[in-house]
Amino acid sequence: MSDPTQGVRAGLQGRVNNNLDILLKRFESIVQLASVDGKDRTVTAAEAYQIECHASSMIRAADDLLALTRSLKEAWMFGQLGSELGVVDEATDQNAREVGEALRKLATKGVGGLDQ
Repeated sequence: MSDPTQGVRAGLQGRVNNNLDILLKRFESIVQLASVDGKDRTVTAAEAYQIECHASSMIRAADDLLALTRSLKEAWMFGQLGSELGVVDEATDQNAREVGEALRKLATKGVGGLDQ
């Protein structure tokens, strides 16, 4: 019997690996281009542009990783993740209830604790 979430997991892992690969390769490229010793202004300007392109690619990869972690957190919070494992951890559930209760108390307390 095949796990229906295996394809999703493989896709997410591929996305993470691809973004990490982009971050590492672009950083290596930036480090290689960083030295300016003995270069004329034209070469330095061209390399500065390449560095900007690599940096923007790194930013896009990091943004994609952040979006991925956000979607995983949301899926976990709303019960869409982990339910297929059939594992219930009562300690985690109790901790979540305590955190929720503490947040409710903070929300009803008011701004700056002035409402007492």
